[in-house]
Amino acid sequence: MPIYDPSHVEYQITTGHIQIAMDGGGQIPAYWAHPNIGAKLPAVALLHDWWGITPAVRRMANLFAQTGYYAIVPDMFDGQVASNPEEAMVLVEKLGDQGFVRIDTALGVLEKHHHTNGKVAAIGLGMGGSLAFEAAIVRPDLEAAVVFSGFPQRYLGQFKQANTPILAFYGSEEAYIARAVIEQLQQELTQITTMQHHVILCDGLGHDLFAEDGTDSQHEVGRATLRRTFAFLETYLGDHPKPASGSPKH
Repeated sequence: MPIYDPSHVEYQITTGHIQIAMDGGGQIPAYWAHPNIGAKLPAVALLHDWWGITPAVRRMANLFAQTGYYAIVPDMFDGQVASNPEEAMVLVEKLGDQGFVRIDTALGVLEKHHHTNGKVAAIGLGMGGSLAFEAAIVRPDLEAAVVFSGFPQRYLGQFKQANTPILAFYGSEEAYIARAVIEQLQQELTQITTMQHHVILCDGLGHDLFAEDGTDSQHEVGRATLRRTFAFLETYLGDHPKPASGSPKH
């Protein structure tokens, strides 16, 4: 995943794994990363695709932490990671309709966590992007939602109910979501005048906007996508505390 961008690396970070308690019992495993500073931070919930929490997803969470966000990745598959589409589909089917329950719980925890300032964004990849759409529509208190190649089909007609500004990215060579569906999403979002939503087509990219095996030009488009994401988050979550002068970067 070609996401390293030194212009956004400002903080030393701490990473690890935690368990999130669910209402009614049960726990959600999660990966987290955050800057090593005492100030309260804006937060992001990074929602993984149907592969599970891969090393690439952890690197992306680390990047958000290095940029100044308290980042958490709720694990919807309880530690399982797919190595091919067939395995991924089995995990998705096993998850059923419990995906939103898990990410909704994680978002609620971030809003009240003692290390965050209560401002939270949902950021989703593929399957996780679909859940970020749902969070933007259902939750009344989310500051922002960023969607990378999320599937909007089941939510078309509902976006006028969204309480959250949405930034959605799709590759111009997207193979799994029809261009007509993306255009329908864009049309629906642009008709909403109560808040700003954006659908961005990324030239030359496919479904995986951050593919490690892409060309140099594709990698640059991926980095540009992240730069636009950072600008969007700063608009809606505000500036994060700056590291102390002279402090080392990670």
